[in-house]
Amino acid sequence: MTQFDVVVVGSGAAGMTAAVRAAANGLSVLVLEKAEHFGGTTSLSGGGIWIPGSAQAQAAGVEDSSAVARQYVLDVIGPSANPALIDAYLDTGPEMVDWLEQHSAVRFLLSPPSSDWYPQVPGAMDHGRLLSPQEYDGKKLGAHFAELRPAREEFNAPGGFMIDLFDLPYLADMPSPKSLFHFGKLAAKFGADKLRRYPRGTRLTMGNALAARLLQSALDAGVTLRREAAVDGLVVKEGRVTGVRVGGAAIGARIGVLLASGGFSASEQLRKAYIPFSEEHVSILPYENTGDGMNMGLEAGAALDGENIVNAVWAVVSKMTRPDGYVARYAHLIDMSKPGCIAVNGKGERFGNEASVHFVEAMHSSGAVPAHIIGDADFVKKYGMGMVYPGGGGLKKLIAAGYVTQAPTLRDLAGKIGVDADGLVATVAKMNRYAEIGKDADFGKGDSQIDIEIGDPKHKPNPCLGRVESAPFYAIKIYPGDGSTTVGLKIDDHCRVIGSDGKPVEGLYAAGLDANSIWRGKSPAHGCNVGPAMVTGYIAGKAMATTRVTA
Repeated sequence: MTQFDVVVVGSGAAGMTAAVRAAANGLSVLVLEKAEHFGGTTSLSGGGIWIPGSAQAQAAGVEDSSAVARQYVLDVIGPSANPALIDAYLDTGPEMVDWLEQHSAVRFLLSPPSSDWYPQVPGAMDHGRLLSPQEYDGKKLGAHFAELRPAREEFNAPGGFMIDLFDLPYLADMPSPKSLFHFGKLAAKFGADKLRRYPRGTRLTMGNALAARLLQSALDAGVTLRREAAVDGLVVKEGRVTGVRVGGAAIGARIGVLLASGGFSASEQLRKAYIPFSEEHVSILPYENTGDGMNMGLEAGAALDGENIVNAVWAVVSKMTRPDGYVARYAHLIDMSKPGCIAVNGKGERFGNEASVHFVEAMHSSGAVPAHIIGDADFVKKYGMGMVYPGGGGLKKLIAAGYVTQAPTLRDLAGKIGVDADGLVATVAKMNRYAEIGKDADFGKGDSQIDIEIGDPKHKPNPCLGRVESAPFYAIKIYPGDGSTTVGLKIDDHCRVIGSDGKPVEGLYAAGLDANSIWRGKSPAHGCNVGPAMVTGYIAGKAMATTRVTA
């Protein structure tokens, strides 16, 4: 039987961080990835991590403390919070970032201002806690570049031309000479990549850059990597996890197995058990995320961590089935906060603040599933909408595909999408009045700093409120979706999996989405998916390395 010190199930941020950390201490590490590409959910994500007190924040003069951040998190979560896990996260986060800076290819930069999600809670900050991965040149991976999961084309320009968070100010300032020069350089690099016959642009950003940097780090550390290697189950001897089964063959793990397979968003059975409106729910996560790690852990005697506040990190999603059968999925993270976009239910009425990171909760509570977002010609031309690019790129094809509905009047649009015409006309008239005075009296769109950050800073008087009046008018059907699940295995502050008897399951660790959310599902800010994935992976990798030293 093949033996390794550590076997990692999954190659996202959690699994790869653990692998790199364990390998640095001389352990033999095997990473098994079910999909044909490495990178998991991380490669499709924004890649940001919420790390209060980072060296990057300190260098920028940000005044913060772990005590303040801790109290903020505990107040957000409430009585179900596990202080030991919160402390482990806050204490280890800056250490992890520093360690990776010194021992790997992973690099983070301080993000532009990004507010915590609960600004009304004492201790919330509007900048300094979010880090973003530095962009990466995919050519450095050599032949392994083809093994990295590509970012979603729906979130980028055609052909794999990627935009970074740090490009957004230039995009907002178009067509200034400075912005034209900036994007001209990027376009020239992209064109050169195409001439060299790369399958996509080699300038990698956000989560794809992070996944690439972790892949490079794992290769440099001597980690053994296997793709298309689905794990069938765990090998358990006398109550201890001693390995895994792949294709019927056993692979031994002398120290431990880490479960980091990416949650259960693609499992119909588990969605029905944990997700509201499961039949209409549309996840943006990979189809391989079927709850393998959680199910394997339960079979080995692990326990779940009780009821969470929320069972997923929600995202508003639209979808379109392409001719080849692939379902393209778009997360509406930016467009709905822009001035001139509204979301309506079947009565043609608004039911929540479209700019809110909690908008899916409004869909759930009001029963507006599915719903529609509405924009006019000026809005689509300026900001794009869904998969339509700013400037209207791709609009005609998306109308032909049925993804976008177009009509010359609001009443005609209402008829086409099946909502009440009188209600839609009245709603738009009301929103147009709100746009003039700069105040959304119904739902407060644009009242908070976190709304404004994703609005249009040039638009007055409210960066998130605009008139809907220029024909033709457009609609896209939207669904409640998720960017991660939060239900998972119970772990301790060393990321050891806890069994149904309350004791650690020997030899078994969990990180990322296979472990229960340390936030109990109520994320305190942006970066609270990838952040915990990396920190729990780091803790698990470090714990296994220490086990070898002390054994």
